[in-house]
Parts: sequence; structure tokens; C-alpha cells
Amino acid sequence: MSEQTTKKLIKKMFEKQDELNIYTNGSDWRNNKDLKWYRAIWTECAELIDYTNWKWWRKEEIKLKDIEMELIDIWHFLMSDLMVNNSIDLCTENIFYKFKNGFETFSEINMNRIQEYAEELARESLTSHECMVHKFMMLCGAIGPQMNISGIYKLYMGKNVLNKFRQDHGYKQQIYQKIWNEKEDNYYLLKFLDEIEKIEENFEKVIYDRLQEKYKKVRAT
Repeated sequence: MSEQTTKKLIKKMFEKQDELNIYTNGSDWRNNKDLKWYRAIWTECAELIDYTNWKWWRKEEIKLKDIEMELIDIWHFLMSDLMVNNSIDLCTENIFYKFKNGFETFSEINMNRIQEYAEELARESLTSHECMVHKFMMLCGAIGPQMNISGIYKLYMGKNVLNKFRQDHGYKQQIYQKIWNEKEDNYYLLKFLDEIEKIEENFEKVIYDRLQEKYKKVRAT
């Protein structure tokens, strides 16, 4: 993937996050001091760790897809935090060069490493904030080479559509039904994403329509 294409993907993610924040919290969201992005980041880190089977008193199946989706949730809030004091263009350049110069993957996936890197990111979000991008990038590499910019883009764009779908169907008002046939809506999003080999111009509409179709069937039962 060329540098120009990579930057285009990064910039679009920031633009979509800005749109979602405006849709959810109003056009002046950057000045809303009640939006604690750092708090959302560290709590999402905790949720990610919960999928790594760290509890010695209860063994559970490790599902890498769930870990990846929690990473994307972190990414939503990290982008928002970055945009509070920086332009989208500056954020794009920052992310591009961080990943270009420092993205490191490993020969095997190690849950201890993922846990440690998630905790480092959580710690950074609660202290200086200065190295959050670097810590996030380390966590991406620990989860696997698929969590490069291209992989993040596909999952982010899908989750962004789901987030808007939730808002459109009463998520903030607590009337949205998140469990569909005993599975969380994220499960169906990942299923739909797996069925898409190439992201086309109508990617977002296709995902939204698939979610809408499935949700109508769930509500009808």
C-alpha cells in the first residue's frame, strides 16, 4: 500500500470519528469537558484484557476477534482524544509516521504480552497521555500483523457503522437491543465484515443495510 493511500485511510478514520462525535455529542464536542476520553480508553483496555483468559479461577476460550474489536473501541476514543487539541491533518501525519517507523509484530501471539501492553496503555491514559499513540501501536503489534493500518481501517469502519446504527436505534435512550439471538451485535458485524473481501465505495451502506435487515428479524421474534 502506498504512503498516499495509507494516509488517506487514516484521515478518513479521523473524519468519520469526528462525524460520529458530532452526531453523538454535538458540533462543539472538542470543548465538552464532560467527555473523558482517557477514562474510556483505560476501561476499554480492561475489557480487552478480560478476553485474554487472565483469570486463574475461571478458564475461558480465547477469541482473538473479540480482542481485536476491543482494540478498535480503544481506537475510537484515542482518535477522539487526539483531535481535542490537534487538527485532523496533524493527527493523520502523527499516526502515519508512528506506524511507519515503529510498528513491530511478533512471531507468535502471547497473551501475557497483550495484557502487559494493554496495561501500559491504560497507565499512560491515566498519567501523562504523551505516549498513548506509541502504547496503542505496541498493543496492535502484540495482537498481530493483521492489526496494521489496513486491518484497523476495515474493523474501524465497520464498528463506526455499528455505532451509528446503535445511535439511530435508541442506544443513548437505552431502548436499543444489543443482544441478537443470544449473541452481541458485534458478532454479526464481524460475520458481515468477513464476507466482504474488498472495501468498495458503498461499503458503509452495505454494512448498515445488513445490520438493519438482521435487527428487524431479531425484533420481530
